[in-house]
Amino acid sequence: MSATEEVKEVKVDAAVEANVAESEVEEVKIYVGNLDYSTSEARVREEFQAFGEITDVFLPLDRFKKRPRGFGLVTFSTRRAAEEAIAKMDQTQLDGRTIRVNESRPRGEGPLRGAPEGASGGGGGFNSGGDNKDVKLYVGNMSYDTTEETVRATFQPFGDISDCFLPMDRDRGRPRGFAFVTMAAADAAKAIEAVNGMEVDGRPLKVNPAQ
Repeated sequence: MSATEEVKEVKVDAAVEANVAESEVEEVKIYVGNLDYSTSEARVREEFQAFGEITDVFLPLDRFKKRPRGFGLVTFSTRRAAEEAIAKMDQTQLDGRTIRVNESRPRGEGPLRGAPEGASGGGGGFNSGGDNKDVKLYVGNMSYDTTEETVRATFQPFGDISDCFLPMDRDRGRPRGFAFVTMAAADAAKAIEAVNGMEVDGRPLKVNPAQ
């Protein structure tokens, strides 16, 4: 082996070691959906702590009903722990509900693990314009009690929301039972995968691209 080849090999080994080290210390937040309203932060922590150190567990509360909203965010101290939790816990039973577990990422960082094919890049479907093209989602079968705040809190884990609109029934002075949420295409794909069928305020939501 020449001196040049030895230097290249050392550089490659150093890069691999750096990537491994980064994965060991990087905090990663995962989304846990379709939780039972009775499931507590302590219960979620108990179920997920077997995969590694947890730095935070957050279950958003419905301010009006004084109960969890049916989803949570768990932050692991390392990516390895988070990925193992996703692999082992997604589609498993917790307190009588089949939970959905995937990675929660800020806008523009690509699709979640388990997102539908075509969720990143120009793969066709509603995302043919690219990851950052805004897409309007239809959110149906909502409870009349569901507020804009609740809708935003449900979709926010998947990315920035540029618009959220709940049409009102003027005669009855209440929402009409559906909403429109606008997000970047990659984030919208993640939201459809996770939120479609999720129970919010006692009703399973129907989520798809608005026609």
